[in-house]
Amino acid sequence: MEKIPVFIPTIGEDTKKHLNEAIDIGWLGMGSASKEFEDRISEFLELDNRFVAVVNTGTSALHIALLTAGVGSGDEVITTSFNYVADHQAIKMTGADVVMCDIRDDNLGIDCNKAEELITEKTKAIIPLHFAGIPCDQQGVFNLAKKYNLRVIEDAMHAFGTKINGKKIGGYGDITCFSFDPVKIVTSVDGGCVIVNSKKELEKLHHLRLLGVDKDTVQRYKNNRSWDYDVVSPGFRYHMNTISAAVGISQIKQTTKFIESRQKICQRYNHAFNEISDLKIPQTDFSDISPFIYSLRILNGKREQLIEYLKNQNIDVGIHFIPVHKHEYFKNSKFGNMDITNKVVDEVLTLPLHSFMKEEFVQRVINGITIFFRK
Repeated sequence: MEKIPVFIPTIGEDTKKHLNEAIDIGWLGMGSASKEFEDRISEFLELDNRFVAVVNTGTSALHIALLTAGVGSGDEVITTSFNYVADHQAIKMTGADVVMCDIRDDNLGIDCNKAEELITEKTKAIIPLHFAGIPCDQQGVFNLAKKYNLRVIEDAMHAFGTKINGKKIGGYGDITCFSFDPVKIVTSVDGGCVIVNSKKELEKLHHLRLLGVDKDTVQRYKNNRSWDYDVVSPGFRYHMNTISAAVGISQIKQTTKFIESRQKICQRYNHAFNEISDLKIPQTDFSDISPFIYSLRILNGKREQLIEYLKNQNIDVGIHFIPVHKHEYFKNSKFGNMDITNKVVDEVLTLPLHSFMKEEFVQRVINGITIFFRK
């Protein structure tokens, strides 16, 4: 019986064609493909007067987004503990302090009421996560930011293509970060991007992602280099190379189909599991959701038994996430009441979800879950 992994990237002949063409050009660093990928991201998200900079990872995107927002030593940044540790490491990399907040039980996004209790005169920004592509209380976050003069850096790593009130996340707001790592809906092997509202902030991103060099981005977009340049700011080697960009271009051309195929699988999962009393399914019909993962909650202490049962059926599952406030490196960071986080992390389970997932795989996952709870 074939093993069903949690993640499978969708790499087809078009990706291979783009890779061959990129290699044949002979320009492997940041180049015209990087600019084309940015343009395609902008087109897909329907950006109007917002600007994209692609980088080598989602963590790099978060780091330079925070720096662009003016976050630094002595500042505090509020984010959820229920997330991968990239956000928290990015905050630390700026010299700022991590402040962790609880989540809501309904959407597993930041609890804005609890976040407000954590705001101090040192609070500079807030990073909300749209978990599993499902929107957090975005308007509540924006309201907090307006009330307390905070920057918002949206962690939309799970939500490339998700819509709120008909608008795609990233198409509006303050700063938005996306990831294109190997397991995301759209992959560039590794990669990410930052979206900002002004050309001035875009220029700052360009400097930060390429060692503080002032002119080189324009020349590299032409598959060339500038030999007359200045270094005008701190900077890092965070730019995206041509090979990664070529993969990203091939992927983003198919994003709508990727999302639609995943939505249908998530809807089938929801329908199959809706009547099982020991399960709590996502509270959405997925019509506006770009589902990076399908995550449900196993109640009444049955998660470990289910994991073992599915393992025996050759079905892999994942756990997103171990809360960051329980990691050794962050044990002394400030955090508030974590009642919901502490409950959810013992219940949450991520099921296999792939673009164009094999029908056999979908049915085996559904059968595995439903049979377990009928026993």
